[in-house]
Amino acid sequence: MTRKFLFCFPLRLGNIVFGYIVIIISLAVALFHLYLLALNIISKDDTQNEKFNNFEKLESIFGEEKKDLVTIVVMIYYLTYIIIGLLLFVFGVIFTFGAHKVNECCVTTFFIYSFFHIFFTVGLIVWEAITNGWIQLGLIFVSDVLLIICLFSVKYLMEAIRNGNIYSRPGEELYKY
Repeated sequence: MTRKFLFCFPLRLGNIVFGYIVIIISLAVALFHLYLLALNIISKDDTQNEKFNNFEKLESIFGEEKKDLVTIVVMIYYLTYIIIGLLLFVFGVIFTFGAHKVNECCVTTFFIYSFFHIFFTVGLIVWEAITNGWIQLGLIFVSDVLLIICLFSVKYLMEAIRNGNIYSRPGEELYKY
């Protein structure tokens, strides 16, 4: 076994496994919130929206009946999670493909998207803190911390691809564009 294999194969394999984990988690988040959105649209029960009914002093703007406002806020809330989950899924697939094919362009795309993803979730962190959604706040915080930690391995994978110090099967091309 060469030194190149011992140090770079786990880096590549670890990033492939990380890519599959990101794909699974992003699909789970998107599908779960899609389910909640559909449930909210179909259901006529207003008790599900108690988290969103605690707006204070909005009666002067929207009148006593603020069901439309609550419905819009609920849909925007769930759609935001769905969009972030689907974007993370798309870029997770790009990243996993890049780690499989040793494609620096795909890995770099995921690296850049990760920073945008962290900024996307800043709004959700503020929202969950305001509405006391402590479970969602904790999940967002933990996922962002894990994403930041994993960015280091992605950075090393990009560096290894750029320098050519990555394990590849005999005859496999490295895509460095």
